Amino acid sequence: MATDKKELFRGLKYELAALPLLFLAPILITIGYKAIKQQNNYLWLIIGILLAILAVVLGFLGIQIILNALFNKK
Repeated sequence: MATDKKELFRGLKYELAALPLLFLAPILITIGYKAIKQQNNYLWLIIGILLAILAVVLGFLGIQIILNALFNKK
């Protein structure tokens, strides 16, 4: 049972793309809640929520691709 290295690296790229979003999204959500209190501005909150959703989707796709590469599920 050989590992498909191309698919493995593709999955790792997805995971590496999701990693900074996992840190950036909560920061932007916090800034967004503070901006709502001070200026009634929803822009940062919306951007933070969208980045959080994107981080979860990229993380899920990355794990799925890695598992398919490891177990040759096609």
